[in-house]
Amino acid sequence: MRKILLLLLAVLVIWITLNRERIYVRDPMASVYLDNVKQSGFEVYINPSNDFLLRRGSDNHPDTYIVVQHWDKMPATPSGLTCLRWMVCLSSDEHVPTLPVQWKGPGKYDPKVTMDGHVITFVDTQGKLVRVQL
Repeated sequence: MRKILLLLLAVLVIWITLNRERIYVRDPMASVYLDNVKQSGFEVYINPSNDFLLRRGSDNHPDTYIVVQHWDKMPATPSGLTCLRWMVCLSSDEHVPTLPVQWKGPGKYDPKVTMDGHVITFVDTQGKLVRVQL
C-alpha cells in the first residue's frame, strides 16, 4: 500500500511539473479594486508565468471570468477552463483559449494593461480601472 501511495505521489508531481503553465492556483491574499475602491466577491488565480485569472460570481449571478496573459496582455473571457472552486483552475492549453470581451464604450477597446510584479491594472469593458494586488 505504501509503495502505491508513493508511486501515485510521484506521478502527481511529474504531472504538475509538466502542466505547470496550465494550472492556476488561487491567491487568497489578493485584493481587487475597481476605480480605487476595494471590492469583495472576486477570486484571483495565478500561474507560474504570473498570468492571472479573475473570477466574479455569487449565488444570485453567474460566474464571470477574465484572464490576462503575459504573452498578449489583453483581457479576455477564457474558454476551455475547468475549475475546482476556491482552489485551482486548469486550462485546456498553455495559452488559455479566449474569446474577446465585449467593449461597451466608444471607439476601439484599449485595456491599458500594466503588469508590474505584484500589481496588475487594466481597463474593463465598462471603462472602469481594475487593479489587482497579489
